[in-house]
Amino acid sequence: MDIVTGLNGTLVCQSFRRKSRGVFYGNNPLKFDTPVLYAQVSLSALVTAILQYFLTPLGETAFISQMIGGILLGPSIIGNHFSSLQSVFARQSFYICETFAFFGCMLFLFLVGVKMDISMVRKSGKKAVGIGLCTFFIPLIFNTTFASILTKCVSMDTHLHKSLVSVAALEAQTSFYVISCLLADLKLLNSELGRLAISSSLISGICSWIWFLIVTTTKQSLRGQHFLFGPMILGIVVPDGPPLGSALVEKLDSYVSGVLLPLFFVVSGAKIKFSLITLKNFGIVQLLAIFSFIGKLIGTMLPSLYCKMPVLDALLLGLIMNAQGITDILILKSSMRLQLIDEESSAIMILSMILITGTITPIVKLLYKPSKRYTPYKRRTIQHAGQDAELRILACIYHENNTLSFINLLEISHATPKSPICFYVVHLTELAGRSFPLLVAHQPKKNNSIHSHQSDHIINAFKLYAQQHEGLVMVNPFTSISPYVTMHEDVCALAQEKRASLVIIPFHKQWTISGTKELENTIRSVNRNILRKSPCSVGILVDRGTLQCAGTHMSTRKPLYSIGMIFLGGQDDREALAYGMRVSEHPNVRLTVVRFIDYSKRSKYSLHKDLDFDVTNEFRHAIKGNRRHVYKEEVVKDSVEMISVIKTVENSYDLILLGRRHPSELMLVVGLTAWNEFPELGFIGDLLVSSDSSCRVSVLVVQQQAFACEEVVNSPNKFMGSSCTVLDMPLESRKFWPTS
Repeated sequence: MDIVTGLNGTLVCQSFRRKSRGVFYGNNPLKFDTPVLYAQVSLSALVTAILQYFLTPLGETAFISQMIGGILLGPSIIGNHFSSLQSVFARQSFYICETFAFFGCMLFLFLVGVKMDISMVRKSGKKAVGIGLCTFFIPLIFNTTFASILTKCVSMDTHLHKSLVSVAALEAQTSFYVISCLLADLKLLNSELGRLAISSSLISGICSWIWFLIVTTTKQSLRGQHFLFGPMILGIVVPDGPPLGSALVEKLDSYVSGVLLPLFFVVSGAKIKFSLITLKNFGIVQLLAIFSFIGKLIGTMLPSLYCKMPVLDALLLGLIMNAQGITDILILKSSMRLQLIDEESSAIMILSMILITGTITPIVKLLYKPSKRYTPYKRRTIQHAGQDAELRILACIYHENNTLSFINLLEISHATPKSPICFYVVHLTELAGRSFPLLVAHQPKKNNSIHSHQSDHIINAFKLYAQQHEGLVMVNPFTSISPYVTMHEDVCALAQEKRASLVIIPFHKQWTISGTKELENTIRSVNRNILRKSPCSVGILVDRGTLQCAGTHMSTRKPLYSIGMIFLGGQDDREALAYGMRVSEHPNVRLTVVRFIDYSKRSKYSLHKDLDFDVTNEFRHAIKGNRRHVYKEEVVKDSVEMISVIKTVENSYDLILLGRRHPSELMLVVGLTAWNEFPELGFIGDLLVSSDSSCRVSVLVVQQQAFACEEVVNSPNKFMGSSCTVLDMPLESRKFWPTS
């Protein structure tokens, strides 16, 4: 026999229903506890997943889907209208169901503690501390004061009158984990606003937990604390990140969030009794929710504007700090148990959470576009950097085995006293077992061992190279720990901040002795995002090991590196050739440029042709009299002849340079798009790297910076003398320019 709490608070004896023998033996599975529990878990997860599928494109978080699913399956909506649901969610089954749901909450709060790094409080800047403290104290004082005035001026029910101040205080709380999940769902974790929101919410969230701990301790002894506090404390003790924290999160996170938590929300939704809610009480509590919203908005915006933050960003940060979620639901349940609030107030507060959070998230998703700040208005290309200027390169590394190829690429980039190289290395690591995305700068005098142990080998290799080329090469290593879906934000922000001319990323496939090893598609998506949003030129390095081998063969009679370039025309090919011209100055490099010319003359005249001629002519003059380098032109009549020529020379080099995109009027590439296996490499790059290719050498595919000349389009007279070219302008704007 089990003793459970009845509807009116009395204790009711309930018999335990034994295990079912199965439908084939005539037993109804819904008359037994275990099958009913399985059905409840499955139905809750299914309904939540369906709702999330439809609501995610609108910008809604998982909390909204889970809460709506719980309310829908509860007795207030469809639970009382379908006999099958009444059998699944029978009242006598809620004892086991609720026990299982709270077990899921214990695991959830344990994972919250595991992901939380309390030491980050010390690393929060003054801006985050100021915003966090104001976001906690201003709405708390503002809302509780307003609630006290309401209790004296407005007549209301006795139970609401007693709990109104507590309702006001609970409405003013914030949760770090809720905001972290919101930013992850909106893919804003790595954005400038997202990092500030996380740091600020950590400060305000800790203040909220301390306040709630003090309140609960005054209502009961320090030893009768709520059982959910224990798992969180245990999780905080566990080190975040790899190896232990990430392993725990990897094993438990999807099961807890996808299976156990939906059941908890169904149990919570089933206990919401809309029949208890009166219109007057609903209005009073909703008024407190609105005042709490305004208080948090003011508490966030005031210090943000004081710190010279743009008004729109300050407003969006205030909206983000107003988000509520599962931890707020848990606090409400604990407050009901301590009789701080009544059942009706709790139901109204849950509805206000859904309304406010459900309204906030689509607005933030619509208004905040972090990639806009990467829109380039200055030339960040190798072609426009100048041969005697410092070259700034940002290299992204996913795995240690990319290191040697990048070092060899750095070597052939040819640093000189007149044109040194500033090389930024970013080790990109997936965020696992943490709530905080990190961008760690490994400075020589600072100890970053907490977050850098997995990057040590990469960093040491590049630092050793810099020491051997002191005065010519400066290496600045970083580690980015973030979700793959927003990893490109760190790369683009760093490239813009450091004024890099070229970002180099490794291809998502690797070639080993035993054959091809294809990495995760997540890496491929990161590369595509970088190609789309980079504020400078981008190079994709397809590493087949030939560049590594070339650098290890010492010979005094011939160059160490044999590099070929395929030139068809267009801005990307010109950027690749600009890099090739720099490489050609290296004494141990032999460069061969093969330019293809359309014999059929079907290609339309364009300004590209003039610019292509200027660049290739400059290269021919630069190598005049130098026998190490070769420039030749191949006249072909169609893409078939061009491909056959490429096939004959593709394995003659250690590295092949080429541009990613080509002019649409170039007839030699017409029809090649239909066969693309890897569109991110372009037509020719895909030809050399695809599965059926016989090419066995490394390839560097270059995309020149996509430049935004918006002010040129709006004011054409300002165009003269700027670094833009007419080709950077939209086609509809070129008509204002004379053909001469």
